[in-house]
Amino acid sequence: MTSPNQDSLRRDADLRLIHALQLEPRASWTELGRVLSTDPVALARRWARITEEGLAWISGQRRHFPAVAVVEIECAQGKAAETAFLLADEEIVRTIDHTSGGRDLVAVIAAPDLESLSAFVIDRLGDQRLIVRARMHLVTEILVEGSVWRLNALSDEEARRVPAAKAPRPRAARQVPPDLQDVIVRALYRDGRTPAGDIAAKAGVSTQRVADAIATMRHSGDLVIRADVARSYTGWPINAWYFVQVPASSIDRLRSTLSRLAEVRLAVTTASRYNLLMTLWVRDLADVNRFEALLEKVLAGARIADRAVVIRPAVHSGRLLDARGFITGLSKLHDDPV
Repeated sequence: MTSPNQDSLRRDADLRLIHALQLEPRASWTELGRVLSTDPVALARRWARITEEGLAWISGQRRHFPAVAVVEIECAQGKAAETAFLLADEEIVRTIDHTSGGRDLVAVIAAPDLESLSAFVIDRLGDQRLIVRARMHLVTEILVEGSVWRLNALSDEEARRVPAAKAPRPRAARQVPPDLQDVIVRALYRDGRTPAGDIAAKAGVSTQRVADAIATMRHSGDLVIRADVARSYTGWPINAWYFVQVPASSIDRLRSTLSRLAEVRLAVTTASRYNLLMTLWVRDLADVNRFEALLEKVLAGARIADRAVVIRPAVHSGRLLDARGFITGLSKLHDDPV
């Protein structure tokens, strides 16, 4: 049994490590040990416990999804949990949230093309007896994404000392063959810190070639490696979706304005009745209304048409979550992504 003070100290140490890994998910324990003034072996053990408890995880993902949409889903009475469970095994479903307000679920869908996206929403969701209505908001631009959100548990000086991702070597191949890309993405999706040597053994190539390929893919933006953390463990336990109407003349200012708001996790422009959709993390329910006032102040003419508080997360980037947002596993189809 640990004391409340011990729990608080452990949580603070956990969040400092997770913040460092948000900055560079594949930094070595030795490099992070110098930043955090902690023995590298102790850091490795700490991360092992964090992942075993489902508090945080690191994954590698392809950045480019040509067709993305946010879908509001109304379910038959009492069928929201069953619907979320079924959708979790759909490969193109990236996120599912149980929400309050005028919809039961909000899902983020990412597909290889508009045709596949439309077929999923019209045919797959339309054929579900559990779903009463699905409203699709087609994303036209991603302004802010979760991979750039930070815990701010480190000081500015400590954050500056976290090493940047390694640049490709001058001798590294500039193009990575698709088959090698697939092996790398599969391995890093499951664990973004998988050693290059382990991936090389699966791919039948040298460790150096895999290390070069990872550096090349990250540098080009084809691969994003990110550290995610359970919302309830962060100090920002409340998650809310906002459906906003913004004057067209204000769209250009959104890129810089929203990136300065620490609460914003995801912000996208859409071709729908709302031209701005956002999800954010705040410290308490009262902050939901306070953020609305702030947003209307910094974005002249903006009108929040609707909002929805997430009452339970279900899926995030293919990870199955419990009611606290702790990871419980990978959804079946995401278990071996291509």
